[in-house]
Amino acid sequence: MNAVSPISLTDLVPALRWSKSPDAATVLRHPRLVDSWWRSLPLPRVLDIAGPTWLAHCLARLSVEQWDHLEICEFVPTLRGLTVDLDDIAEPIRGAVRSTAGSWERLIHTSPQTMRSWEFPNNCDLLEVVGAVMWQSILPFTSGPLNGPAPSPALIIEAVRTIANWMPASAPDHVRNAMAYLTEATGSDSAGPTTDTVKSAQSSPASRAIRTLRALRAQRDHDLAAAQNTATASSPSRSADSKESTPLLARRGGSPLLGPGGTLRRPAFGPPKALRQQAAKPAAAAEDAPTASTPEPGAHPLVDLFDQLCRDWSELEQLIATERLFTSEPTSIRLLADQLQMDIRELRSAQRTVEERLLQWLNSPVGAPMAQHLREVSDQLGVASTLDTLINAHPDHQVTVPSLGIPLWQIVMTLFTDRRLEGSWLLATDPGHLRQQTRRLLTDQPTLSEAESRLAGIGIRPQALRPWLLNTPGVTIQDGRVLVDESVPLSTAEPAGGYAGSSAFPSAAPGATTSSGLPIRRRPAEPQSSVEPTLSVATSARCFRAPDGRWWHRVDVTSDQLNGAPVAVPPGYAAHLGLRPGRLLCLTGPGADLLVLVWRDQAAFDSLRPLLRRLGAQAGDRLFITVNGDRLDARLLQASSIPTDNGPLGLALSLTGYTAPATAEEALDIIFRRISETDEGFTGAPAELLNLLAKRGDDDIAEQLRLALPAASVPHSGPPPQPPAGTVPGALG
Repeated sequence: MNAVSPISLTDLVPALRWSKSPDAATVLRHPRLVDSWWRSLPLPRVLDIAGPTWLAHCLARLSVEQWDHLEICEFVPTLRGLTVDLDDIAEPIRGAVRSTAGSWERLIHTSPQTMRSWEFPNNCDLLEVVGAVMWQSILPFTSGPLNGPAPSPALIIEAVRTIANWMPASAPDHVRNAMAYLTEATGSDSAGPTTDTVKSAQSSPASRAIRTLRALRAQRDHDLAAAQNTATASSPSRSADSKESTPLLARRGGSPLLGPGGTLRRPAFGPPKALRQQAAKPAAAAEDAPTASTPEPGAHPLVDLFDQLCRDWSELEQLIATERLFTSEPTSIRLLADQLQMDIRELRSAQRTVEERLLQWLNSPVGAPMAQHLREVSDQLGVASTLDTLINAHPDHQVTVPSLGIPLWQIVMTLFTDRRLEGSWLLATDPGHLRQQTRRLLTDQPTLSEAESRLAGIGIRPQALRPWLLNTPGVTIQDGRVLVDESVPLSTAEPAGGYAGSSAFPSAAPGATTSSGLPIRRRPAEPQSSVEPTLSVATSARCFRAPDGRWWHRVDVTSDQLNGAPVAVPPGYAAHLGLRPGRLLCLTGPGADLLVLVWRDQAAFDSLRPLLRRLGAQAGDRLFITVNGDRLDARLLQASSIPTDNGPLGLALSLTGYTAPATAEEALDIIFRRISETDEGFTGAPAELLNLLAKRGDDDIAEQLRLALPAASVPHSGPPPQPPAGTVPGALG
């Protein structure tokens, strides 16, 4: 899905292949990048996530601190093929290079160890010089060279840190937002030290800051002048005002700080307040606004708070929010790319930006009221609540956010990380297990008040009691008492997926709606032929429950999957994730990859190639995946790491993701727990477990168990099973 360059940092810097991972991690660790990203993550993706300033500075630190005996062009061999004019390097680095190395060629053929003996000017040091070289080495992987001399990454980071340390507590919010943007854009909060340990004592922090800011100001003026000259020469009749009116959706690629022609692009902290109030609403969102209420300033604080955040987003980011994030049926990213005539990678990058800004905003003092509101509403709803309850949980929920044209409740529902929408219910746990608990607690025909008290222990709130009871198959209310008919299967419950307006069930009456305008749906008296049976992850092949309660699915990696072929998943696992036929689920994987799970004829990932390549998977490896909210986590068990010293028993365990040694009794218990929805230990005969595995379709696990267990301990109706001809005990079948 991701057509990006396969070049990783180890290809650019071969020395990293011989570096110990912990040593490299001390410099290259980044909060938004996966562990050991330098071995697998494509360089353009790294630059998109962390930025060229941060990466160039990290490379300079590696060269100076860990590989100072290597010539710079040996540390980064591609430098040998670059021809750089010293005029393309900004002051004061340019002057320092001319007064020491004298030329670019001598500079890159010198090691940092030798450079330590050079007498740099007081306004420059070793790390800054090497950083400027590393900046040139990564330019081919960015949008292209900058207009005018390139500044030193170390100086940029130091300038940002200096301003951040100077900023007084009384600074207004928009200044703080601007500072936060610069800190994130440069990676200065995770870039480590900015100067060499041996540094001239005559250079004070104040003088260096002043010199840095002057250099940056001169660089900015130079860039702006160059851009204006270029624009005037190419289109003399086009005014600056007409350029400013170009929609952001028309911009393509490039650094987040640079617009067309190298001009400085206004970052995400937004225009002045007076201009924000005049910002136009997106036309499509305003047309399709689901509620007619227009909030008055100050009347709905939560709406005002979130609207202020969204007004600072670009048009593309607002479109991503309305079409992809805050909607029950997100538009396919491929369809959206076709409609906008944009590159899919740009849309994915915009979506990641929106998601990251949301998370940062919720964790910031500005977004604290919304984060507190989410916690309060989540506690108010309990583990199961109707969508109508959420809509009426707060006066602001039914009010439209002006900049997006959607009601606040829809945004709140999306921001929940601990629950998902199934039918017309918001659930924080597995619905099948919750209904089982409900019936088990009510078998003695309790009164409604007693039922309320008992179900409160599993998270059912009073306002959801009656709807939940009526939605649980086999449960009825008669004369103030709750009756349970355990002969009624739980499979007749409302199926997963969709809003309350799902067409899976007919309405109670034509046009009947709730107080919030949602269609009222009722479970039919008899199951409809069009409804699928309830699918269970516990009965799905290659699905295993970890001790923390999460369900993992095993993918046996093939060469076709490595080349981008779809990867099928069991219907029960797809239903467990909230997917249903005809729908798709967009997930964010490690390294911010966007992975799409779609249910056409069968449930399958469009492709897991980006994930498999990132993890360095090979055919024969086993990939275990799990999903939490919209985040996909993955663990790779390489074929070479599969334990063989414990024979078929170890192979059977490894197929469930368990690699530690175990006795036969322990193995039976472990496997039983991994395919069960409870933590109860295994007390039956081995044949019972083999039958369960066979019903799930886990024949490979069952076969290894038959090879591992003594024939006497596995009773059968017929003769004891024999290993297939040619099968060698201890080998995978």
